[in-house]
Amino acid sequence: MNAQLLIEASSFAAAFLFIYGLKRMSSPVTARSGIVVAGFGMLVAVLASFLYVFGVEEDAKPFLTANVILAAIALGTGVGWAWWSGKKVPMTGMPQMVALYNGMGGGAAAAIAAVELLGGKAHGTVPLLVTIIGALIGSVSLAGSLIAWAKLDGRINGTWRIKGQQVLNGSVFAGTLALGLYIVFVANGNASAALTSLFFIAALVLVSGRQALAAI
Repeated sequence: MNAQLLIEASSFAAAFLFIYGLKRMSSPVTARSGIVVAGFGMLVAVLASFLYVFGVEEDAKPFLTANVILAAIALGTGVGWAWWSGKKVPMTGMPQMVALYNGMGGGAAAAIAAVELLGGKAHGTVPLLVTIIGALIGSVSLAGSLIAWAKLDGRINGTWRIKGQQVLNGSVFAGTLALGLYIVFVANGNASAALTSLFFIAALVLVSGRQALAAI
């Protein structure tokens, strides 16, 4: 079977397992099996990434890339198990743990988008637009989850207000949107590293400002 075809089939299978696993996680009765199903989906996705490195990407250094992937898996697994392991976190700390894990997922999505944009790997209007949307959603998810964790953990208390808050929030949102549109339709994905970094900073500041300055 062609490697590319196998990768596409694996991507479809992983997406199905993720969606089905999330659906089962919506009920306390089936949540445990949903986590297992989603875990198998992640396993399929990781194995497909190795197949991509060794079977499709001609310019990659397969063994170096594979070692980086394995190191990332080992690091993530070690941190997740030793630091925020569900077996060590008390029930009262579960919301904080979930908020952090959700934020890490968003951060990973933003990091992938950053690699694509900074490396000039995303070409064409549609792929660029999808990458920008993924970067924005990932950044918002990361910042929002960190704010949620800080609130739940009691690290942010009270209400923060500044004069012209709504105007400031609106300006940051407009600036973020303008930067994203510029990267897609004007720079065609070849924006400078400084401009691309500014887009991510603006996305992080957008949600952080809206949530941290809102009533807590």
